[in-house]
Amino acid sequence: MRKHNGNGNLWCLCLLLWGFAFTGCGVAGDKANSNYSGNTNNANNANNANNVNNANNVNNLQPGQLTAGEWSDLENWEFWLGLLDGEYGIHAETWQMNTLDLFSVRVEDGEGTPVVDAQVDLVDSGERVRWEARTDNRGQAVLFAAPFGQTPEGPFSLMVSAGEARASLTPDGFFTGEPEVVVLDGAPSPEDTLDLMFMVDTTGSMCDELNYLKAELADVIASVRDEVGQQVSIRLSVNFYRDEGDQYVVRAFPFTTDIAAALEDLGAQTCDGGGDFPEAVVEALESAVEEHDWSPSARARLCFLVLDAPPHESAANLERLQTSVGQAASLGVRLIPVSASGIDRSTEFFLRFIDILTGGTYVFITDHSGIGGSHLEPTVGEYEIELLNALLLRLIVEAVEVVPAS
Repeated sequence: MRKHNGNGNLWCLCLLLWGFAFTGCGVAGDKANSNYSGNTNNANNANNANNVNNANNVNNLQPGQLTAGEWSDLENWEFWLGLLDGEYGIHAETWQMNTLDLFSVRVEDGEGTPVVDAQVDLVDSGERVRWEARTDNRGQAVLFAAPFGQTPEGPFSLMVSAGEARASLTPDGFFTGEPEVVVLDGAPSPEDTLDLMFMVDTTGSMCDELNYLKAELADVIASVRDEVGQQVSIRLSVNFYRDEGDQYVVRAFPFTTDIAAALEDLGAQTCDGGGDFPEAVVEALESAVEEHDWSPSARARLCFLVLDAPPHESAANLERLQTSVGQAASLGVRLIPVSASGIDRSTEFFLRFIDILTGGTYVFITDHSGIGGSHLEPTVGEYEIELLNALLLRLIVEAVEVVPAS
């Protein structure tokens, strides 16, 4: 893997002497080492696919070509606060999402073992539930006092429940780097289930990468089955969306344990439609969160949102987005955006807002493979350049692994 400094400076593309693969280099002289080597023949073929027909006719692509990075703002909280305190704070106003009034909690039993999939409610001084979340496999959850413009009304309480077990805590204050610890004895273990969803933009602007993405996602799904299929029951849902006026707005498939059938559905998709920059992200999230049968008890519930464009902006759509994001958090569905070529800075911050609010993380495809159009350099710190399929597999395995007592 290559370390890459993504500190928000301007970046140039440096032509490697071997393979004509592209890699990012900082104007300040940041350096990185990597064991990545891309297939430049396939990369050049993708760059020459200038229309929908060519893109949809790319066959027999091998996985392990697209490159990507991952950045967790929850694990780099001071960095995130610094961004919002500066010029990037305007994006919170644009998307009407507030991540500042954050509480973080870790729920464990008396022996320090994480309590997984516990319900955590943030209750204000008027005994109103302000935010609901579920603990992850580390026993952690994040909650927000005023995520969508409300006025915080403290003091607040954290109410934790799992089965018949109950516990509560009055936090010392907003999150500053370490979660509050709540001890909950007698909690039942969750079902050994992984709910895994992919929601993929298939509009025309995705044609430069869609077939590569299909190969990568198919490999990820097969690898997840091989890696954790003996530990958890895998329920898979692959879904696709375009925009109003296209052949379809959302093409949804229910959760299934038939992995082969889901892979067949994935392989049958093509790209078309779109037109303007925004796409039907609102409808896609509503379908993903509110119109699918998520498990009531699970080790992990993950929704990867693969896209290259923002939602249509309107007051009504912002409210719908807020509802879907709040519902995802309540259900324990962690939104993990995967940004493709063509996104702008506003879209980047929208994606980071929704991953923070649901306890997810941000994944971004990079230029290092030479495949597809130009990818926005994210406003993050130093990150590892990984193969996309390996990165997604890592995140999924990490989400279901058994974490020992602290």
